Amino acid sequence: MTVYRHADMAPSSDERAFVISTWSSSYKSSHFAGLIASEDWPAIMHAQIGKLVDRPNARTLVACEPDGFLYGFIAGDTSRRLPIVYYVYVKDPFREVGYARALFVALGVDPAQPFLYTCRTAIVSRIADNYPGGTNKIPHAKFAPAAARYPDYYHQEHHGNRRA
Repeated sequence: MTVYRHADMAPSSDERAFVISTWSSSYKSSHFAGLIASEDWPAIMHAQIGKLVDRPNARTLVACEPDGFLYGFIAGDTSRRLPIVYYVYVKDPFREVGYARALFVALGVDPAQPFLYTCRTAIVSRIADNYPGGTNKIPHAKFAPAAARYPDYYHQEHHGNRRA
């Protein structure tokens, strides 16, 4: 029976290592991932992801079996009116089973309602732009990488103080 719960994000925990390493490695091939040399990627991205998941309002949840087997995770911030989803990851063999959708629910985000997301990957492009049948599985989602870049993103956006 799959359980959806808060991840153990203590500095030396296996779940933290899973979240950071799978996020980093799966995001590395994204065309939206920025200008970071491949040899520098782990050192830079692991530190950046760690900072993000350690923010006061950030939550990271895992989908797992009671024995500890991890299917995936979601990281985000639902403390504001418009939720932010930083990243969702589900292991490849389990992607069509519904774990991602259940992780959204566990975080408190309805994919059919407005939310921001900060990391765009090939999988996100497929479900948002090119899903079979021409449907968009996240029709009200807005790609907003700056929502992860700036802890005060809402202040920046709503007071005209956008940063480049």
